[in-house]
Amino acid sequence: MPYAAGLVTQPSLPARDLWRILRLTLPDLWRAQPLVTAGLFLSGAAQGALPAVTILIGKWTVDGVSGLLAGQSVNLTALAGAWAGVALLSQVTATVTQVMQGVAADHYTLHVNQRLMRRMTELQGLDVLEDPQFHDDIQVLQDGASHRPLNLLSTLVYALRNVVAAISVAATLLLVGWWVPLVVVAGLLPLMSRQMQFYRLGWSLFIQRTPEAREVNYLTRVALRHEYAKEVRLYGLAPHLQREALERTRAYQNTLRAQRTRGLLALLPFEALSLLVTGGLFAFVVAQAQAGRVGAGSVALVVTALAALRQELSGLAEMGSIGTQHLSWFAKLDAFLNAPGGVHSPARPQPMPADGTITLENVSFAYRDQPPALRDVTLTIPAGQTVAIVGENGAGKSTLIKLLLRYYDPTAGRILIGTGAAQTDLRDLDLNDWRSGVAAVFQDFARFEWTLRENILLGQTQDDARLHAAVQGSGLNTVLTDTRTLDTRLGQAFGGADLSGGQWQKLATARALYRDARVLILDEPTAALDPRSEAEVFGTFAALARGRTTLLVTHRLGSVLMADRVLVMKAGQIIEDGTHAALLARGGEYADLWALQARQYEDQPGEPVLA
Repeated sequence: MPYAAGLVTQPSLPARDLWRILRLTLPDLWRAQPLVTAGLFLSGAAQGALPAVTILIGKWTVDGVSGLLAGQSVNLTALAGAWAGVALLSQVTATVTQVMQGVAADHYTLHVNQRLMRRMTELQGLDVLEDPQFHDDIQVLQDGASHRPLNLLSTLVYALRNVVAAISVAATLLLVGWWVPLVVVAGLLPLMSRQMQFYRLGWSLFIQRTPEAREVNYLTRVALRHEYAKEVRLYGLAPHLQREALERTRAYQNTLRAQRTRGLLALLPFEALSLLVTGGLFAFVVAQAQAGRVGAGSVALVVTALAALRQELSGLAEMGSIGTQHLSWFAKLDAFLNAPGGVHSPARPQPMPADGTITLENVSFAYRDQPPALRDVTLTIPAGQTVAIVGENGAGKSTLIKLLLRYYDPTAGRILIGTGAAQTDLRDLDLNDWRSGVAAVFQDFARFEWTLRENILLGQTQDDARLHAAVQGSGLNTVLTDTRTLDTRLGQAFGGADLSGGQWQKLATARALYRDARVLILDEPTAALDPRSEAEVFGTFAALARGRTTLLVTHRLGSVLMADRVLVMKAGQIIEDGTHAALLARGGEYADLWALQARQYEDQPGEPVLA
């Protein structure tokens, strides 16, 4: 079933989905570090209550000063001490919050990354990974996994502080009248709602996920990244990239500027309403003070409380807008974690057949929204046979390999392992057990930036004899020197050594040798090599194939001479099946392909001739 989640493809999530994601995220945050999380939110709530206490101390101080001027006895020292205590408490809680926020964020980030990696392990096929929508989202998830948990945590803490502060500050206005907080909040809440919308418009182009923003980011990436550097310099692309990025940025900024202007104009009526309410309340309190009904402290309280309340509600609007973007990332995370994978191990797997014969019965397969890649393929490969699979691009060769590796399951038909009564549907075998018996060398084999040893073992326990045999049998021993050992780190990202294409090929072959599997798959393994290197590598493959069921997918027909049998594929079907000599004698598709490639070598002195 393809990866799809409608809510993550929308530019802005509905409020109900945001609340749903928040309800899912909070328990997850709690599980990551419960005590620290509890302390963090309590500290944030305490910070939120302090502005109201400060406002009350200010009122009492003004009233005290007024009393002193009137000849009353007032203990202003206690009020000054209380104010200093609140200021100190504010500093302490801010520091404690920062420390606990760092601790909680570290644990939560680790927790989220572990969930991502665990889910990737659970997705045992490629159906989800090769879905275009998933590809976009996994990049977003990967980019955000290091900072989104911290950002969401910070936003939630500050939002809680804003809420507590707004409520407590509004409560201080009860000293003026029971109706005052209600009027003030009613006048400021519409402004806060509009401000939240305006803050979203005010964000920079470069942190939005619009197609235009992605285009600008891509142009910048091409200009800066190492993998594009040779073509960028050879063809003088840098000025073009800079010009294109600048023009697209300016065009989009003009669009944003118009949107921001409209948003600002839409904000003005609500600003006027808030000023009318707050200004009216201030005039009311001043009139009450002139009439002697309230003291100067109440006037000071209203002035400071209104300013603080406006600031807290504005901060809450900003946190709400920012939090929406963080929750959108967590919506993608939730969709990924719950993406249904089409390939999985059976609950009660059947035992692995002793005979490794592979049989395809009327197998068809189509990728999502694509025409069939395989059509009614029926085939038997006896255990220990070496089979070459040839054909033009798009013939279905690599798709056949993906089905045999159970990266996908057939949409029709079945793949059987074994013979006779022990013959078992591949879907009924334990997936890990099946794959543990398969070794593969792919055209696009992974170049892990680990040590040479780790690149061979790939997480398996080291067996010294097998490791030595793999290094010698693959020719990797010719790559090793006094300064380049099995413990040498590879890859530029970590300052490691680099290998040539042929040396990487030997390393990939060593992996397959070390696994000592009963099925060997070679999927265009020498496409990037020159003919001489290819001949050397296939000598290794020929030795590697002995005693194993081997499937060789190749465009270079000279390599099929190592095969016992050749399959020719076209438009998702097997159109020819036989030995090299028999297919040449037949004069069909294979003979035409052989003759075509042979002519390409006839006029190249020093190169091997297909014969």
